[in-house]
Amino acid sequence: MKRTIAVIQARMGSSRLPGKILEPLHDDVSLLAYQCRRLRQIEGVDELVIATTTARRDDVIASLAKAEGIRVCRGPEQDVLSRFLLTADRTLADTLVRITSDSPFRDPAVIARCVAEHQAHGAEYTRPEAGHLPGGLRAEIVETRVLRQIDHDSATTQREREHVTIRIRENPDAYRCLSLAFPAELHHPEYDLSVDTAEELEFVRMIHSSLTARSWPVDTGHICALLAELEPAQLVQQGLAS
Repeated sequence: MKRTIAVIQARMGSSRLPGKILEPLHDDVSLLAYQCRRLRQIEGVDELVIATTTARRDDVIASLAKAEGIRVCRGPEQDVLSRFLLTADRTLADTLVRITSDSPFRDPAVIARCVAEHQAHGAEYTRPEAGHLPGGLRAEIVETRVLRQIDHDSATTQREREHVTIRIRENPDAYRCLSLAFPAELHHPEYDLSVDTAEELEFVRMIHSSLTARSWPVDTGHICALLAELEPAQLVQQGLAS
């Protein structure tokens, strides 16, 4: 039976907001810890793993993984493709779910649907259709053997090694790619719930506190319902929407 492993790629280095993934989202719960707890159990996924680097500054990520009871795999900092394949080798993964660590609200239900559809259609690469979800709420599913082919190709560039799936996304006709449609009420591509600046960190904190104050679950539907109430012009001015 095929093994599907969800991989959070995480490192402390960040040119704009160093150490952002260990900043608190609420109380003393960091962005990364919050994400780990949300994604620990995803239907159709056998295990959640953190893939970090061998740099000493990322020892703190390994410690967090241990505290959360999550396996950690460590590899090259810039060659993220090699880091993913190392993780696949250690976990015997046939299929990988790629998750970035700066997006705390990724939804287990969205990922589970992507995994199920990926397997049902025999796809090599699956993601939500462009524009159908806010940034930071999407998921990528890819077959390990496809990444291994890219790794073995002498024409693979450093950019492709750093961004893992970019060759597939830029050459969709070369692979069995699947794009999943989501309901219209979730179509908020103008928002991005990833964190790369101090302003974006405050934005996701506001989203979490607003949902909590309303006793709403932190899922894609309720996040999009809240976003629909926000004032777009104000957020654009603050650089939080496009």
